[in-house]
Amino acid sequence: MNDKLLNSEQIIHRMRDAIGARNDGAVGEFVGASKQAVYNWKNRGSIPIEYCVKFCVKTGKSLDWLIFGSESGLSVGEAAARYGVELDEDYREIPVYDIEASAGAGSLFDQELVSTFLKFRKDWLTREGLHVHNLVAIRVSGDSMDGTLADGDTVLIDRSKRKPDGVFAIRIGDTLRIKRLQMMTDGSIRLSSDNPVYQPEVIHPENLSHVEIVGQCYWRGGRVF
Repeated sequence: MNDKLLNSEQIIHRMRDAIGARNDGAVGEFVGASKQAVYNWKNRGSIPIEYCVKFCVKTGKSLDWLIFGSESGLSVGEAAARYGVELDEDYREIPVYDIEASAGAGSLFDQELVSTFLKFRKDWLTREGLHVHNLVAIRVSGDSMDGTLADGDTVLIDRSKRKPDGVFAIRIGDTLRIKRLQMMTDGSIRLSSDNPVYQPEVIHPENLSHVEIVGQCYWRGGRVF
């Protein structure tokens, strides 16, 4: 394999799918490259191998999947050793999106650009049963979950967990919220706030087609008051 990889458009497409990015700029931020660099990769049809390896390290995807769409062959560690890419073996990076989940009335879910990354120890993720490719982080806006989540907190969301009960990020139309969900016996979902000022809401079965449970809120980080 050469130091550059062909079929860059397919590779970037797989990158976008893997991290849920809506544009190529988010891919560049994810691997530490500029938006212009990603444009150049697509224009010339090749990507430096180091960026492919970095992407696989962060997501846990195999290099063969990223390049060829298959799951066999070189592991990330083997590829890094072969091409001289230094790995941070102890940590994994989770993307933080520049959207805010309103814990009050809600906010528009209009862009999903990666703004920064949070580093978590690999052994902690393993111990907690978490997988990097299922994880995203967003920031809380609002006070309806006061007592559990505060305005400005960052929450880690496990997208593999979508069955209530618990605290979840939920999308209703263009509104993204964080609420305590409870599945009712009639198939309805009850949305509750931990701040007693806010009244519970009930989404009836006939309206669930407008609802997407994004994932369970697993971890929070924020100021200590």
